[in-house]
Amino acid sequence: MFLCPSPLLTADPDLLFANRKDLRVVNVMFNETSPTSDIIIGGLEDAASVDFVWSEGTIFWTDVLLEIIRKMDVSSGVVEDVISTGVISPDGLACDWVGLKLYWTDADTDRIEVSELNGTSRKVLVWESIDQPRAVTLDPRQGYLFWSDWGEEPKIERAGMDGTERTVIIDDHIQWPNGLTVDYNASRLFWTDAKLKYIHSCRFDGSGRTLLVDDITPHPFALSLYRDTIYWTDWETNSIHACDKYTGRLRNPVLTDLFYPMDIHVYTPERQPIRDQNPCEGNGNCSHLCLLSPSSPFFSWLVLRGYVSLTTVEPALMEREKKRKVLNIFEVV
Repeated sequence: MFLCPSPLLTADPDLLFANRKDLRVVNVMFNETSPTSDIIIGGLEDAASVDFVWSEGTIFWTDVLLEIIRKMDVSSGVVEDVISTGVISPDGLACDWVGLKLYWTDADTDRIEVSELNGTSRKVLVWESIDQPRAVTLDPRQGYLFWSDWGEEPKIERAGMDGTERTVIIDDHIQWPNGLTVDYNASRLFWTDAKLKYIHSCRFDGSGRTLLVDDITPHPFALSLYRDTIYWTDWETNSIHACDKYTGRLRNPVLTDLFYPMDIHVYTPERQPIRDQNPCEGNGNCSHLCLLSPSSPFFSWLVLRGYVSLTTVEPALMEREKKRKVLNIFEVV
């Protein structure tokens, strides 16, 4: 592995993407006819997913060959292991920039896990009725977690970032749901389907489904959004493409002749909007792991003995807590 002087210290938004053997950036405000990308971390084995926390100046990525999650400090270039045990196929990764947590999917163990940004206080959040979890994305302002599952019953699900209120939002006309991204201003979810060769969007509850791109992108994988533009990677063309997020028009290749473009994000603070009040500030006065939630009081506790919320005094929630004790089986300390 080798590090390069980071172009991420500039003010302009960049496309940050995994290219299997390296992590790269390309400026999205380009005026060139043939823009080039810069390697920020090279010599990687199989970088699949990438994300960042702008306020912390940190980039995270997964390596599915090394079975590891790592992070890099953008200013110093220092690289550290975050999760190095108990992961087999970490295909998806998402950073909670409000509560400062790390979420990831594992397509081999069939579960979604969460931890602090340094890898401590690790918990299994979703493990039941999940087959082949792939992408994961968050909306910390509303406390939502989304993930794609392309197992025998392909679907996209939504839950609270604390694992509560789980529901299937898309399960028809879907086969290989890969990438996910959120339009925070419009409260819409965008996703790619590599088998059906489309990009669709919907409201957070699955309603208002809209076709954006259909049958003109050979193998769309991951996608991201910046203002009115959608960017996505394509495995077959080894390229990054862009189009208008409302109409699907103005399609153009952003970058071509890549090795193997995987996950992609627009690296800018605009993609990590601040929440008016952070319920997990000061760890929410929690004894262990504070996770954001879509329902009042808008955060929950995950502690060593299982799941506890602020309202567990209610009989129904006490029963739910008992059922969640199975989390102890997966406890990692």
